[in-house]
Amino acid sequence: MVSKEYSSTAQTLRRVAQSMSDPAIADRLKVLAESYERRAEMTSHADSAKN
Repeated sequence: MVSKEYSSTAQTLRRVAQSMSDPAIADRLKVLAESYERRAEMTSHADSAKN
């Protein structure tokens, strides 16, 4: 499922952000992770509506 892929990517981005020493890059990765989480949520809702 696409939503699981988005969720997995978001988790990876958050994990990498936590290990970053540059706060600016870490913040950007966190924002990107939030975007992927929203995509996962939207995709999950769309999949549910189709079924």
